[in-house]
Amino acid sequence: MSRENVETVRRTYAEWERGNMWAGVDLFEPGIVFESFMPDSSDRVVAHGHDEVEAFMREFLGQWRDYTIIGNEVREAGNDKVFVAGHQTATGRHSGVAVEDVLFSVWTFRGGKIIHLLFERDRQTALEAARLSE
Repeated sequence: MSRENVETVRRTYAEWERGNMWAGVDLFEPGIVFESFMPDSSDRVVAHGHDEVEAFMREFLGQWRDYTIIGNEVREAGNDKVFVAGHQTATGRHSGVAVEDVLFSVWTFRGGKIIHLLFERDRQTALEAARLSE
């Protein structure tokens, strides 16, 4: 199943790079746990289930124009996890300021569905969450 999971993540990132930020949502398990750092803050968001994830995404994406996520490195991490190193780009909807930042993610699958999605700014933290090393 791990190869299929890697391909699922690659396809999702390809869509995200084109700006389709809703790609992959259909793969979320109803009880998904979504965790992310917040740009320009030490705060973190943890959303549980489809409704909370959707609400967070709508609010977050509403702040940006041309938001994309690019995956540069996709690695299998055991049978159930996929690690991705990449970056995100966007333009502030109100400020007009272009931003770019690193972005690491760890996807945890069960039965072909995503049960946990973690976004991190720190590579080492994401590698540890994926149970990987450099």
